[in-house]
Amino acid sequence: MNYLFICGTARSGTTAMWQLLTGDERLVIGLERYSKLCSNQPLTPDLFTPERFFNLQITDTFYPDLQGFDPYYAKAEKLFATADYVGDKIPKLFNFLDTLLANFPQAKVVFMLRNIIDVATSFETRANGVNDKSWPATRKTQAAIKEWKHSLQTLKKYSNDERVFPIIYEEFFSENSSLEPLYQFLGLEPTESARLSHQAILAQSPKLEIKRRQRQLPIDAIQQICETAPFALYRDVLRNIRAK
Repeated sequence: MNYLFICGTARSGTTAMWQLLTGDERLVIGLERYSKLCSNQPLTPDLFTPERFFNLQITDTFYPDLQGFDPYYAKAEKLFATADYVGDKIPKLFNFLDTLLANFPQAKVVFMLRNIIDVATSFETRANGVNDKSWPATRKTQAAIKEWKHSLQTLKKYSNDERVFPIIYEEFFSENSSLEPLYQFLGLEPTESARLSHQAILAQSPKLEIKRRQRQLPIDAIQQICETAPFALYRDVLRNIRAK
């Protein structure tokens, strides 16, 4: 069995990557299937057997049932036995990357990197969302900077590890981006459905950009970013990624 995981502080970035990859029927990836569990115990291969993966337990994640949360799981159950990769999309999984790769030595990890402005804006928006019960109201820009810094430190640590594939969100989901490097990392050829999924996501980008421009960070959040965000480390990580 081959394992594939998606992580990164950019929530919308990891979701966009999940949408892209699950457009390929050879890849079965959970949607934060074990997001709660991974905070309390290491992920292990036995969690990715069909018997366990489709048997939701109360300690696994934030949603109460698979089918009611997302129709993808009905499709995934049919594809599981013949999939080239199975895995999960958990944004915070980079916090446990050492243990993950110890338990899944041959796993592949797609690591999404996004700029701190958009990450902090996402944190602020979710924290202020009245109906977003899964996100604490206090988890705002300060938390975004802390997690972003840790993600950068982790990316730098694994910069020469061939199991970890860093993706710069702003460049990958742009008009001239290519699927080829990602699929070379997976050891697969892109399917027509994967290319169509990629094009569909790119077509949504202008609308998403308009929405992002309408969001504004409060002045205290901007001040926190300017004073405490590790921009030198960010530039260093960007150089390492682009040098590959």
